[in-house]
Amino acid sequence: MCAVNAYPRYLEEGFQPYDSLALMQLTEEVVCRGEARKYTAFYCTGVYGGIATGYTVGCCLRCIFCWVDGSRDFPETNGIPIAAF
Repeated sequence: MCAVNAYPRYLEEGFQPYDSLALMQLTEEVVCRGEARKYTAFYCTGVYGGIATGYTVGCCLRCIFCWVDGSRDFPETNGIPIAAF
């Protein structure tokens, strides 16, 4: 496992495993501002009696089959900080 020297983006062939806890700290520095966190969108629907979903920016995992958009790999250029709660 290597140290996180630069923010790891999407996985490429031959990637080096990284420290996910170190990446979590880097991600937190980019996406959190006090009580606010970066979101790309909010979605509401009437199923299950009514639910709301906030699409957050950034993640400390790089799952190979992840379906998320570029906000995971490029958190500094996606979303706006919102204090949702």
